[in-house]
Amino acid sequence: MSYRVYETPALVVSRWPYGEANFRHLLYTRDLGRIYATAQSVRKVASKLAPALQVGSQSNISLVCGKSGWRLVGAAPQQNFLLATPIAKQAVIERFLRLLTYLVPDQQVDQELYEIVSAGLKAVTASQSMQDIKANERLLVLRSLVQLGYAPSPEAPELEPFIRGFNYTDEVVTAFIPLAGKAVQQINESLKTIQL
Repeated sequence: MSYRVYETPALVVSRWPYGEANFRHLLYTRDLGRIYATAQSVRKVASKLAPALQVGSQSNISLVCGKSGWRLVGAAPQQNFLLATPIAKQAVIERFLRLLTYLVPDQQVDQELYEIVSAGLKAVTASQSMQDIKANERLLVLRSLVQLGYAPSPEAPELEPFIRGFNYTDEVVTAFIPLAGKAVQQINESLKTIQL
């Protein structure tokens, strides 16, 4: 019996050992949403999939869905947001990946959210100053919450120009920095509503 192979870009959110040489992965994909998938023999030294399936990696993956769920059959790495990244940026990325675990329901496809997350993580890794790192993190979290339906309250109309899209240019970040405190209030209110 042959299975259909699904190919999609994905972000490796987390992973844990599964069986003797396998890993179970939590992936956030562009075309399938958040899914759990098993990679066979990926803990072996000779595994070709291992580099593309590190936590924090963005990769093009191939999957099949069988009786026991999703199984990874191929992966080509694009970028790893955690490797060779300074500790301050790693902390931001790890914190966001944990938040993503709680926010996104299983198999809810949202390609715009995937693009927001992908562009936001790239912006965090490219940030040159601590102020830019913090601003990009806040912008990433705010946009993600809005895309998931946790819109800012009407008392924050000044945030409107920043909550849609996935543009993290220097001009956008510079204009956003004076509003970062207001954004943090909106983020905290949203997280309180969803009990995080």
